[in-house]
Amino acid sequence: MRMKTIYLSKKDMLEICQDGDKYFLRYPTFNITCPEVIREIPKEAADSYMSGEHTGKELMTYAQYGFWKSKKQYTQDESDKLFIEDHPSFILKNPENSRCLFTAEEFTQIVTKAIVSELEPSELDAIGIVDSYLELLLVDPVGWEEEIEAVHLEILQEKMNNYIHFLESKQYVERYGDKFDKKVIYITFQYSPSDNGLAFLATVQKTLQNTDMSLKVEFPDDETLPEKKSSLADVSHPKQEQEKVFQERYLQIKKEYKIRLGLVIFLFTIFAILSIVLIFNLSRFIPLAATAMGTVVPFNHFLLVPLWEQKKEIEKEHPEWRELSTSGIRIPSSESSKRTLAAIGTILALFFSFAMLYRPVKVNKPIPSIEEINKIPKLDRKTPKTPSSSSSERANSSDSGASSSTEESTKEESSGTESSKDETHNYDFHLPGVDDEELRRVIDRSKKDFRENHAKEQTTE
Repeated sequence: MRMKTIYLSKKDMLEICQDGDKYFLRYPTFNITCPEVIREIPKEAADSYMSGEHTGKELMTYAQYGFWKSKKQYTQDESDKLFIEDHPSFILKNPENSRCLFTAEEFTQIVTKAIVSELEPSELDAIGIVDSYLELLLVDPVGWEEEIEAVHLEILQEKMNNYIHFLESKQYVERYGDKFDKKVIYITFQYSPSDNGLAFLATVQKTLQNTDMSLKVEFPDDETLPEKKSSLADVSHPKQEQEKVFQERYLQIKKEYKIRLGLVIFLFTIFAILSIVLIFNLSRFIPLAATAMGTVVPFNHFLLVPLWEQKKEIEKEHPEWRELSTSGIRIPSSESSKRTLAAIGTILALFFSFAMLYRPVKVNKPIPSIEEINKIPKLDRKTPKTPSSSSSERANSSDSGASSSTEESTKEESSGTESSKDETHNYDFHLPGVDDEELRRVIDRSKKDFRENHAKEQTTE
């Protein structure tokens, strides 16, 4: 059979080949006895996949069963299965629940694929020189659940062998030289290893005893990762020692839970006080409630509830630990900083919202009573007389008697002048810095000039 590749997809990990008029689908498996599958498919199926109508998984299903299955026809379990097959790493989040979706062979294949993508056994995570030692860093982010433990150990062993081979073959010499007192393989675990995992580490430690290589291990409850100070002289801890470590972790969770619970109560108290102040001052308090829903509630949901669930789960297995005291227990800095920053941010958000919404009620002055109004002293001011009345009288007399002589008008002016002199003494005003007598003279002179000009105009008419 001479097949020609007409389509290759690295994403779906499949290959479509052609041999004359026949089409074949080829894709790999993780089964040692059958590492590759080749199945004949019709041309229409190949064209449907290459045009984007169907996914790679659907094409594999078609090659196996002979019919297409739309997404609407999938049950929930089938949809979950297809999703995990497309995203293998998700099976590591909850392998116990995902195991029922696959056969034993399929489950092993998908777990192997997921752990290989996480551990990358053929890759070197990091290398460097620390305290005249050549140090190789190996990061293990995979859990140790019973369902995946065997595959995990197998792939971890493969990666460890590659690290040892790297050191024994001295592949580092070209870049770092070979003047080192010791070569260290430094392993950091994201999850605490199982008993079998610890036994594996003990075996590796014994294997390296007679060489210039050593093993250094850091567990997740160790806080010395930045300084890389943690070192295991003997990784084969007895069961009592493991239980002690687990108990210390429980006490850390218990203490952090108490602190976060107190912070949640404190935050809700602040929110209640600020809301009451806004209500009594007739200010808007609903936006403050919205701010609390966006800060205090997530603080409770994401930072307090997970610890409460972990604490309850551990107490189910060890109810006697409930009475243990948390005094002297040191909380990891990552947890404390996460809690502190979230609390400070929440408090600032609440007070900022309060400052934007707070409008204090204005205090109105009391209305004075009638008795208080009557007690107010009255001011007695003299109203100055104006020459408007005399001038209006003169105007009326001039209009009514057109034949009046100039002497009569002169007499009226003189009498008006005398009356104006009398009126000047009734002025009741004062300008600072100005002499009162001088001011009266100026006013009388102006009035006199006005009357003379007015009399001349009447004479002219």
